[in-house]
Amino acid sequence: MKKCCCAPVRHKPIPPQRDECPCCVEGMKEVLAQLNGKKVDVAMLDQTGPGQGNNNFTVSEIVNDLIVTGTIPGSGQNKRSAAFSICNVVGVRGNVLKDIPLPAIDETCDCCERSITSFLQRIQGQTVDVDTLATGQFNNIQNVTIDAVGKGTVRLTTMNNTWIINSCFISGIFGFTR
Repeated sequence: MKKCCCAPVRHKPIPPQRDECPCCVEGMKEVLAQLNGKKVDVAMLDQTGPGQGNNNFTVSEIVNDLIVTGTIPGSGQNKRSAAFSICNVVGVRGNVLKDIPLPAIDETCDCCERSITSFLQRIQGQTVDVDTLATGQFNNIQNVTIDAVGKGTVRLTTMNNTWIINSCFISGIFGFTR
């Protein structure tokens, strides 16, 4: 059975049938599950809340198949637990992502990510600019190499940074060769 989740910011109204959702969360869930105890920056569709974007989020666990929990470092009120809905996770960034295997591409999610995944596979290895629906360090990511493509996910790398982005939230790819 597909585990899907509609991001309310993008898909209004939310369909009552979860299995008919336009974006599959399985790929990002598999990536996040491998990060237990590791620190990454997490980008959400809504970057206005505390601890979103550049946050050194320490991943703890996946709850109810659709929520990732962990902690945000800091002192006083800034240090606290956090939970993010996986269907709103645009991507993660951190050095620990270099060797994280991406989930195998299969036919279980027939949603908006399938066509972008096929396109990314076609241009894998190229250096491009990638625009996402997040802000800050996750928006307009420039001069990144498409390192690997997985189910609903893509790993982008530079010399100093590594991102794993949810394919559903890529709004544009620029500078590729055909």
